[in-house]
Amino acid sequence: MTTRFARLLIDTADTLSHARNGEDAWLRIEAIVSRIGGEAVNAGAFLPVTRQIAWTRSSMAPEWLEEYAREELYEIDPLLAAAIAGTPPPFYSVRDEDLHATGDLKRLHAGMMRYDYNFMLTQAWRDGDVSTCIAIATRDDPAHLFGPGTQRALSAVAAMMSLALSPSGPEAPGARTFGTHWRRLTRAEAEVLSRLAEGRTEAQVADDMKLSEAEIMAILSGARTKMDSSSTDQALALAMARGLLSI
Repeated sequence: MTTRFARLLIDTADTLSHARNGEDAWLRIEAIVSRIGGEAVNAGAFLPVTRQIAWTRSSMAPEWLEEYAREELYEIDPLLAAAIAGTPPPFYSVRDEDLHATGDLKRLHAGMMRYDYNFMLTQAWRDGDVSTCIAIATRDDPAHLFGPGTQRALSAVAAMMSLALSPSGPEAPGARTFGTHWRRLTRAEAEVLSRLAEGRTEAQVADDMKLSEAEIMAILSGARTKMDSSSTDQALALAMARGLLSI
């Protein structure tokens, strides 16, 4: 391990250890990425089996994120699609890929390069049904950051940052849901889903909460709508991934 690599890991661990909460941790992650030469960082959690976005957040320029959302470029973004599937490429050269791109993909690349997001380094981890991904954007070829050990160094740093990540919530600064339009649950919706997550049935939850099964089903219908899900199982998985339940 080189001295520079060791110092990077020590500094990263020290910086993240002092985070007071999830939002402070995100600000510290942004600072770490900037310190190592990155232009921006994206992070998110996804459900690969159902191909759903649990949450995403980004430190990219607000103007670019607005354009990205307005033009619905997330519909054709290959990196986002790969992240949702749980298989993002470790390295993506926007410049090289643009040589073969056409149409909307070329427009996506042009926008990224306009903000110096010329290269993307990604790391992903799977925990049960949820895949977490971190993507670091750089202006220059990232091989120059740490020489031959760049991929190893950034992989280690990204792994450390992933442990400090927490669900952003739709109202958090920089949070993006890209077409999922989910909202916070009511107390009753969160309680019903939390009890289901503990393994209880709808009938048992109704008995616990002194409600009828019809009332429980109505509450679950509202939860499914807010989670933008077609089934209670999907709503439950997404609510857990988004940190909305007390279990």
